[in-house]
Amino acid sequence: MNQLIEFKNKFGNTLRGILSVADNNEIIFCIHGFERTSTTEKKFKVVADALLKSNTSSFRFDFTGTGLSDGNFSHTTVSSMTNDLKQALNTINVKGKKISVITHSLGACIIAKFIQDNPDFKFKSIVLISPALNQKELLRLWFVASKMKKENPDLKITWENYKDYLNEDDFLSDCERQDKMTKSNYISAGYFLENKDIDYSDTLSNMPNILHVHGDSDDKVPLESLSAQFQSQIIIQDGDHNLERPDIREQWLEKVINFIVS
Repeated sequence: MNQLIEFKNKFGNTLRGILSVADNNEIIFCIHGFERTSTTEKKFKVVADALLKSNTSSFRFDFTGTGLSDGNFSHTTVSSMTNDLKQALNTINVKGKKISVITHSLGACIIAKFIQDNPDFKFKSIVLISPALNQKELLRLWFVASKMKKENPDLKITWENYKDYLNEDDFLSDCERQDKMTKSNYISAGYFLENKDIDYSDTLSNMPNILHVHGDSDDKVPLESLSAQFQSQIIIQDGDHNLERPDIREQWLEKVINFIVS
């Protein structure tokens, strides 16, 4: 059974998610990435459906200003998204339940920040899909790629060569801009200033309850960007950053479900 759940963030905006209810004592929270959505992205929908068939509940909600949720996306930071997660956990009756999470991209940073802020909170299982943990270097990679796309579109920027074209002063100045736009929203400097010197890897590295899923052709968050070590991994052949194409999902879905419900 699926239910639409509404709750408030700390600013009073209404956030929304879909609760898939099973008759057990476990629930999995789906944590989407930057400017994405958990309610409608295919990978989270198929995970929720598969979990329900395994008699496991899930809650896939959208962060402030994304998907079904209200609010101003422009003030998004990892800290604000972490607070949204805390509100979601407080909204769903999780007392006495085993809690797991499945994250995509920036969602891994949110879980790392939540664990830093709440060291006594224990997750049963954590699944990291294409985790963008090394924000310090990824922000510089994305900055260079965006800049070169305008200045020299024939040049392919990769993890191996981006530092050759990085002007650190220009990058730091760009982090302070208040007029940036994403594909759909304005975004203030807060997110960039918060993360320009942070790698969240240490918080999650070598945790025994983590499964890491990553495409070997991910050009948004290259495998090489990760400094964390994971005991359990699924490396997807020809996998991109989203890992949503049907033939790609077939490589990880069943293994992820088995990891979570075991």
